[in-house]
Amino acid sequence: METTSFMLRISDELNNKLVEIAKSEGRSKNKQIEYILKKYVESYQENNGKININQNNNNKVLTTTE
Repeated sequence: METTSFMLRISDELNNKLVEIAKSEGRSKNKQIEYILKKYVESYQENNGKININQNNNNKVLTTTE
């Protein structure tokens, strides 16, 4: 599986809370954020239909289907 890196700006308070949650669940902060995002996407798809990712000229285009 390919991975993508990107910069994320969040408040110090949110960062510190994420660190504590990650520690309590045995994950790094990065893996905790990835876990949270994955769960959100799963929930979104349950409510809105599967998200299909198509490649068009090396640009990823997101479309939803119901």
